[in-house]
Parts: sequence; structure tokens; C-alpha cells
Amino acid sequence: MKNLLLHNWNAWRIVRLGAGLFFTVAGFVDADWMLTAGGVFLIIHALLNLCVTCAGGSCRINYKHPIRQNR
Repeated sequence: MKNLLLHNWNAWRIVRLGAGLFFTVAGFVDADWMLTAGGVFLIIHALLNLCVTCAGGSCRINYKHPIRQNR
């Protein structure tokens, strides 16, 4: 779990976390519980690096490049 929370942070994951924090705070300020729920949803997905539309983590980016063969 520690590895999942601390590694593989990219720009989209940071944007999700920022948007989630913004929506959560705005939801509390305006007493809009749907906005708060959406913000919490984004925060959880950013922290755990989950994707709703991807089955089995198929949307994760593989950062390892294949070894290129000499031509």
C-alpha cells in the first residue's frame, strides 16, 4: 500500500488530486453533498491510482521501453 501511495505520480494523477481537493472543499463550503462526494471520489482515485473505465489496470502507462534491436 505504501508503494502504491508514494510512487508513479504523474501529471494526471496530481490533477485528479487537486480537483478532488478543490471540489471537496467547495462542497463543504456550499453544503453541497453531491459535490463533496464527487471530490472524495476523485481523491480516492488519485491516491490509489485507480481508473473507473479501465479493467484490471489496463490504462496504466508502462514506463519501461522495449530494448531496441540493432538494424
